[in-house]
Amino acid sequence: SSTPRRSPQLQKRHFNSHHVHRQPYSIPKLVLSTLLLIGLVSLLSMRKETSQIRNIRRADEQANAVQKKVHSSRSVVETAVHTPSNDSSDANVGCYQHQNSTKDPFENNPHHKLTQHHHQNNTERQMQLQTTQPNPFALSPGELPGYTGWARPEQTLAGYFEITASSHFASQRYHAIVKSGEKFSLLITCNNEEGGTYICPEDGGTLFYVRAYGPSVITGDLTDHHNTSYSIEMYPVDPGEYTVEAVVTFSAPLEYSEFPINWNAGEETGAEEQRSQTDTTEEEPGYEGYLVYGFPLLIRVDPDESRSTSTSKQLCSKSQLTESSPQSSLSKGYWQVIDHVARSSHRPLTPDETGVSLDGYRMGLNSVGVRMHYLYAECELIHIRDIVGDASKGNGQLNQCLSTLGYVDNVVTEASGNHSYAGIVRFANDTINQTTSNIDADFNGIQVIFIGDSVMKLEMGFFQKLVGGSNTNGVNVTFIETNGGIHATLPNIASTLNEIQTRDKKRLSKKVILFNSGLHDIDILCCAKRSRTRNSTDALGKAESCVDAYRDIMTQFVQLIDTYRADLKVFRSTTAGWHKYGNHGFTWPASEMQPMSRSPHLAHHFNTIAYDIIQQQSSSILVIDGYWTTLARPDHTQTSDQNQVGKHLVHPGYEVLSVFARRWLMLILWGLCGQVLRG
Repeated sequence: SSTPRRSPQLQKRHFNSHHVHRQPYSIPKLVLSTLLLIGLVSLLSMRKETSQIRNIRRADEQANAVQKKVHSSRSVVETAVHTPSNDSSDANVGCYQHQNSTKDPFENNPHHKLTQHHHQNNTERQMQLQTTQPNPFALSPGELPGYTGWARPEQTLAGYFEITASSHFASQRYHAIVKSGEKFSLLITCNNEEGGTYICPEDGGTLFYVRAYGPSVITGDLTDHHNTSYSIEMYPVDPGEYTVEAVVTFSAPLEYSEFPINWNAGEETGAEEQRSQTDTTEEEPGYEGYLVYGFPLLIRVDPDESRSTSTSKQLCSKSQLTESSPQSSLSKGYWQVIDHVARSSHRPLTPDETGVSLDGYRMGLNSVGVRMHYLYAECELIHIRDIVGDASKGNGQLNQCLSTLGYVDNVVTEASGNHSYAGIVRFANDTINQTTSNIDADFNGIQVIFIGDSVMKLEMGFFQKLVGGSNTNGVNVTFIETNGGIHATLPNIASTLNEIQTRDKKRLSKKVILFNSGLHDIDILCCAKRSRTRNSTDALGKAESCVDAYRDIMTQFVQLIDTYRADLKVFRSTTAGWHKYGNHGFTWPASEMQPMSRSPHLAHHFNTIAYDIIQQQSSSILVIDGYWTTLARPDHTQTSDQNQVGKHLVHPGYEVLSVFARRWLMLILWGLCGQVLRG
């Protein structure tokens, strides 16, 4: 249809005039008499209840006296045999399910009523200090940015939700007490009580963002039960206090199959004026970012005594680094806080701690005041020092791999240049020119091919500096650009890969490919702002929606990579682009909303499509995460002197790029010379 579709609007409740204006009214005599009678009955009931309460209190005092005697006797016995008590009034005994049970508390009844809270005694804080070793840099409530000033619509359901169930009991201070690594779940329900302006959609549909921060920063997953109820799940690992946030991003979103909005508007008349009028975002829902009523809330994570407390972990295996589903990365890792400027244990790192710098801002020292690193819960990423090794000796793990593969001549044994970690940071944040494949005809080594957009180019730049730190000539990097979407760049990708294949026939090189396509596809295919470009290039083809168009072209892309001869082929899922909540450091347009098409939700949906295609069509392509790793870090994005909005919303910062580059290098080492890592 050529009729412009409008953004979904919540159904409003109809009010009578007396509800709106609240006119004063007189109380009829009959009503007054009734109220007096009710008051008299209530007074008599209160006297009776007071007597009952007195009797109950007396019985409780007698029971407590007996309990103290029993507890005293038990303490004497336990002290004598050095056996810890099983009495755990402050422990996590309030779970709906048994500790060893794997049954989900909401599996049979998503409307399970919130169990009555069990309050802890006044020694709760003392017991916490005895049972945990708190991170000295842990974040307190309010120490990470939330709403930072973007323009947002007034229509929202954020105030209509309430927490109706929890997987863990609460205490006097905490909403829940969870064990490390345990799944923490909440059920929130949209309430249709009288008095609200809007009516909760009966089939659900509202979209959210979930985050928790404290000793570390994690995000969560959300399930829509399509009955006004939603389940939130997250997996905290580091012990300590966490602030949990749930944010309504879109109260009444469009279905993904409805994008793009107005993609064919103006085609019948061909009027340029009408076409320009469709290049707006008013038809798409606008990003809200309001905290759900009742949030933020505070939870406590206690150590799990059954889990290993050793700080030494094995290096991550190939299976641990790759994903088995679009959500599998959610519970694998987290961002641990490793430094906080507003803590006495912080030591200045900038050359002049009285001033500011762009590098200091990028590192968090001159901005949020926090630094983090990414940790896998069960394994460890390779460290930069192990990759580089002693540059003068060429003993880094990458050089060991090259020697194992027979590329001994390409290992340089003389130190040159500055390969410090700080140098890698600065290099990765600068603008990186496209790298071509102009290498010597007799090159033998590892040919690393990056295929993607500007985010992939940043990752490539960090990788180049990482490899450069190993002081080797045995790695060549090629970048193939997908800016504009794969519907426009797929022919160039195919021809460039064929050129590399032809050139390398007489070489003994190994080829590895890391590829992605998502953000540009979403922007061109789905966003209402890009309707002119979309129509002029026939980007959708015969597809009825941007989702169908991406599925068609991504299928061709996967087929191309799957049939290409390479030793390792990996798809990196699209990062959580256009993230507003928690993203800070620049001026927001005061009269422009962020449309739904430019939100992390579309990125996740496109990742799900890409994953399904790869699983169905290829057994050789691996998948690594780019989405969940970045979803938890809207506070850490690419910055510049002017802090442009565009790049700031889609480009991750150096802490993320470091994780991406080291993980990719680890996969290369596992794929080509795993014995180096095993040793």
